[in-house]
This record gives sequence, C-alpha cells and structure tokens, in this order.
Amino acid sequence: MKCPKNILFYGTDTLFTSVLKTLNQRGHPILTVTKSTTTPVYKFCKQHNLPVDVFTKSRLPFGSKKECFREHLGVVTSFGGLIPGRVISSTKLGFVNVHPSLIPQYQGPSPLQHALLNGDRDSGITILEVQPRTFDKGRILHQVPMEIPVDLSGTEVWRYVADKMSEVMSDYLDNRELLKSRPQDSSKATHAPKILKHQLKALSHVCPQTQNASQIYNISRLVNLSRLAVCVSWNDRKLKLRSVRMVRDPDLVELARVRLRPGQFVYHQGLILMRCVDDSVLGISEMILPFSHALSAERFYRAHAPRTKQVFTMFYSSPDDEESCVKKDRTTN
Repeated sequence: MKCPKNILFYGTDTLFTSVLKTLNQRGHPILTVTKSTTTPVYKFCKQHNLPVDVFTKSRLPFGSKKECFREHLGVVTSFGGLIPGRVISSTKLGFVNVHPSLIPQYQGPSPLQHALLNGDRDSGITILEVQPRTFDKGRILHQVPMEIPVDLSGTEVWRYVADKMSEVMSDYLDNRELLKSRPQDSSKATHAPKILKHQLKALSHVCPQTQNASQIYNISRLVNLSRLAVCVSWNDRKLKLRSVRMVRDPDLVELARVRLRPGQFVYHQGLILMRCVDDSVLGISEMILPFSHALSAERFYRAHAPRTKQVFTMFYSSPDDEESCVKKDRTTN
C-alpha cells in the first residue's frame, strides 16, 4: 500500500487548514471540497490556486464521474457533515478521517472542546476509516498519543493540536504499508456532541463561590476557542476576565487562602489573585468592563480598588446567582 499521490480533501474549519497545507507542501495533487465559498478552506484554496468545489449531496465533487477518484485517497478533517456513501466508494484508495482524540474516546464533532472542558491532560490523534451514514465508527488505522499542554490558552491548544494532526497525517502517508488496522472497542466509546453558542455563553458566567479554580480555568480555555471570555458580575456590571491561569505557587496560594474568602481577590505583582472554592486560586492578567478596552491587572487595580484595602468585593456570575453564592459562602466559611 504505497503512499497515494492524489488527495480528495473535505474540510471547513479555520485552524485545521494546517492538514490541507501540509498535504499541499508534500506535493500531492489535491481536489478540495468545502461547505461554502466563505469557509477558511475555500479561501486557502483560492490563495494557493488549488481546485475547490462547494459540497452538494446531489452530485459527485467537481461534476465528476465515479471512476474519476479511483486513484485518490479521501481525507476529511473538521468537515461538519457526513461524507456521501457514493463518494466514499469512489475513492479506491480509501477514505480516512483525521480526528483529534484517542478514538473511541470523544466520538463526535467537538472532541477538543470536551477535552478542554474536562481538563484532560492526555489525548491523541487518530486516523480512522470513514464509513457511510455514521460518524467516527470506522477501524483505527493509525493512532498517536499526545499530551495537551496545561498552560496554553484554548486557541493556542487548538493550533498545537492542528500541527500534531499534520504530523500524524504525514506519518500515516509515509508508513501506510507498515500500519495494521484494528476495530474500535465500543465499550470504551464516549461522545463529544457539538457545544452550541448559547451553551458557551451560559458556561462563561462563572461563580468562584461555587466553582474551583480548575473548573473556571477549563471553561476559560473552552470559550477562548470561540473568542469569548469567562465573566462575572462586579458592582452590577459584567466583568470579563482574560488571560486566566492557574496559580500553583504555594506561597501565593497561601496568601490568598489567608487573606481572602472565595470570590474575593487581591492584586499582587502584576496579577489579580482570586480565591475560589477548595482553597484554589486563579491569576488574572486582564479585565474588560462594558464599553471599555482591556485593562491590565495593575491598571484595573489602580482605577477600581478600594483605597483602604487591597481586597475587592464578591463576584457573582449573575444577579440571580448572588443569593445562592452568598448562602454557600456563609456555610463554608
């Protein structure tokens, strides 16, 4: 099973154009199919003079006949839809999916989002067979474990994973003859459904009186993928927290534990230290108030800190949550 020359590529997403870019750099003749003329993949193809077609269920890509793809390998990554069975059967060299998880873990359209939300450290890249009328159920062709860097933002993790997907795809193409496929263990399957925009907005409202630092940090990385930020209510205003990170320095954790209750925070050497439940602490570098530009922690502190002490008032995720948060705070302190 030698390295295929021709590629039939299906994709849509911004960051996973890295796989398409890698295939192009390797010199493969590529035919690309995407969802619309507005997708990043379509724009990439136009910029690099690659043939591109807009997906339709009623015909084969590029108005071709079935036998036109017998010398092609089909590749799909982050396409957002099922590949028609007649397209799969027309690619005589097979049709593979480059998936950012250790299949059968996180089958579905949002594996990386769920990995971030759950705070996973261990993940991987899987290349698996594409089957008609189903998502992520095919045989595993190649699988490479990967560690998710803990201190990167959501978008930084996405770029890191996209680069890893490109590396694994190249490795698969170079070693197809040596790789052996295997079936998935369906008993270990987990699902990663799409996280909708309204769900992201609901998740982004956090409450340090009821959530620990890890939970809030994981949410911040997830919503960062959609250019959102976690937010809280402060003085009846919505305050966005940007550049959020876990504080692991034992001296800083102890400082926050001694001086603060969950929901309170203090400025310290360029960071806002916010105590959450379970004696956990977040560090925040930037905040944004409504109708304002981003402020560094120091500038925010100088502009808004009480003059008599370096402790801010309680944060609440929404006015409706204030009573429940206060009740929880009273019972835990």
